[in-house]
Amino acid sequence: MKLFSGAVLFFVLVGSNLPAFDHAGKNKEQLGSGAISGFRDAAGEQEVEKKFMAVPDPKLAEEHLRILTQAPHIAGSPEDKATAEYVAKKFREAGLDTEIVEYKVWLNYPAEIRVDMTAPPGVEMHGPRREHVDGDPFQDDPRVVMPYNGMSPSGDAEAEVIYANYGTPDDFDKLKQMNVDVRGKIVIVRYGENFRGVKVFVAQERGAAGVIIYSDPKDDGYYRGDAYPKGPWRPASGVQRGSVGFMFQFPGDQPHRVWLPFQLCRMPSAFLPPTPSSCRRFP
Repeated sequence: MKLFSGAVLFFVLVGSNLPAFDHAGKNKEQLGSGAISGFRDAAGEQEVEKKFMAVPDPKLAEEHLRILTQAPHIAGSPEDKATAEYVAKKFREAGLDTEIVEYKVWLNYPAEIRVDMTAPPGVEMHGPRREHVDGDPFQDDPRVVMPYNGMSPSGDAEAEVIYANYGTPDDFDKLKQMNVDVRGKIVIVRYGENFRGVKVFVAQERGAAGVIIYSDPKDDGYYRGDAYPKGPWRPASGVQRGSVGFMFQFPGDQPHRVWLPFQLCRMPSAFLPPTPSSCRRFP
């Protein structure tokens, strides 16, 4: 775990022309001058919507996105702080009172990540490998860390491997019906159907020793269409990044689940909640 001082700023940069919908699913062009559900007199609301929908500029949104993604910016890095400062600057230019509030939070960064196949004899596989896309200027940039799962504890797990589809409760129930015991095993699941933290939570409940999560090309890859950089789908070496914390139970980093406004230096270790899971997770 590493303690860092992070600048946090919530923001929305509007960049597409989205139609306004009422409860019946009709857009405002279809409504015309008719009634809008929830409004006794829709004229005022329609006038406000008309002004609002004239604001978004796709070209400006594209420029914002280019600037915000021009450098790798993992949470807690100087590049990450620069994105917050950029958004704050734009908010101030728009006449909004804007403040960047500093909190000290716990985040884990990878020190060593290894996945090795140890059986059957004579078969060797070692990973993970760095993500690679021909022509991408950041593929060898050291600021792009090896893929890992946020809020995953350190540890080693060596066991037989069991495939569990999407890692949903139904998937684990199906394995049980097939007399496949996942207790003490490493479970491989694919992204989709549920949040990654739920996959780990269910696997831990069923007694798994570890979880490996991957993106199936059938769900997000060449099977769906052209992969990046030719198209929008995930390239062969692309890996999702994110937290496997049990956010459905305890949102946020672990200390701030209980004492959000306070600096960690004031918080006795006895008050720190336990890690969300004892189950090892690998991307």
